[in-house]
Amino acid sequence: MPSQALTDAYTALLSRAPAPLFARARQLYLYKYCLDGRTTQSRLRLFVVRETLDERVDIDQDAGPLGRIATLQSSTEELALVHWQRDEHPGQTLIETYLQQSWHLQPSLIAPVEEPWFRKGGFQLRVTLQQPLTWVRSSRYQEIDNQSGKGKPTKS
Repeated sequence: MPSQALTDAYTALLSRAPAPLFARARQLYLYKYCLDGRTTQSRLRLFVVRETLDERVDIDQDAGPLGRIATLQSSTEELALVHWQRDEHPGQTLIETYLQQSWHLQPSLIAPVEEPWFRKGGFQLRVTLQQPLTWVRSSRYQEIDNQSGKGKPTKS
């Protein structure tokens, strides 16, 4: 299971991200902002590479026949570890120290990537997590009853 620090950082990042409806804006946001926070001065930074989204709508048993619960779940299994604004590999010792001290993380796989991070942000490695990070948000709402005419304008 990912550490509490990593889970909290993921939750904070996704809580501010654009909605999935705005896919391009959301992707740019995730490429621009790291899990370390906006004020970090760290030479290494951790970014979400991609997320898997699952959206579903269920009946809300507590809200009557038109009650619904919309749930959005985001999962991430791969992160980018970026040597911020530097073109060279950061070295194994720095990587291990950063991952352990900052995130209490021992990934199952770390692999270098040939191209630099987004907008030449620095040398990147891909970190595969043993278990995915998960973020879930649910919202309750009422459907409009089209059968009874509720919510529809009436003719005069």
